[in-house]
Amino acid sequence: MATAKKNTELAPVENFALTTAYDGLDPELAAELKDQMDDLDDESGINCRTIKIPSGGSLAFTVQGDEDGDEDYPKEIEGVIVFTHRMNGYWPNAFGSSTNPEDKIPVCSSMDGKSGLNIRTGEICECDKCPCNQYGSDPNGGKGKACKNMRRIYLMRSNDPNLYLLTVPPTSIKEVNKALTRIMASKGIPYTNLIVGFKLAKATNANGINYATVVVDKRGILPPAVAQTAKAMRQEIKAKYKEIAITMDDYSTSASSNTMAADESALDVQVSDTEFTDVTDKDKDLPFV
Repeated sequence: MATAKKNTELAPVENFALTTAYDGLDPELAAELKDQMDDLDDESGINCRTIKIPSGGSLAFTVQGDEDGDEDYPKEIEGVIVFTHRMNGYWPNAFGSSTNPEDKIPVCSSMDGKSGLNIRTGEICECDKCPCNQYGSDPNGGKGKACKNMRRIYLMRSNDPNLYLLTVPPTSIKEVNKALTRIMASKGIPYTNLIVGFKLAKATNANGINYATVVVDKRGILPPAVAQTAKAMRQEIKAKYKEIAITMDDYSTSASSNTMAADESALDVQVSDTEFTDVTDKDKDLPFV
């Protein structure tokens, strides 16, 4: 007897809504609020809340709330990716150990994972050819890289006007890339049309250190009108994303301020290189890598 083929078709989720802070307000009140918001100074960067991945193998995200210190700890996050990009950061000192605030900003960073800028020398380098971005360059003698490869994901949740930023560490880049590539390629659907879920899974590295990896799964597709809104959001963020500086806060599990501007310093975090592993050379041809 033949086994029934599993249905993998994605269904539209009609009740998924992308909203703004003005939705649902009286039109006159919304117009007045917009007008008064224009009286305030423009903030550089992108206004977003952070989603942090815990260290030590915990399986709950840390999601920034309305006020400083206000956090939520969900085990799953569902939403639509409105933009994502690679980035690299090189800190010459022992990672996370410096007490000098200036050391929180990487000496060399790349917002596209292709070209990096050294802020000390002004030199622009090709990331693929940089010695610090090669396997085995780990200053602690490990097999990894001296340069930290990461991915930022900008996420919108249903009926929530806030934009969220999730930084995917090296431990999860390979699986996140593969999951998104598999969903998009097999279905022929842009990521701005997809509703995806994020969960954490426990893993252990070669040194016996527990850490959490990000797992992505498909949940459905956006209605056409909502997908058009997500597409427009992508273009807006793509025009601004380079204004958000890379700092050690990208690895921190504590909440950061609501707007991460280009000149903002990072929090003093203590993170060990042993908590992270690197993707392999064979994964570099994936479209998201």
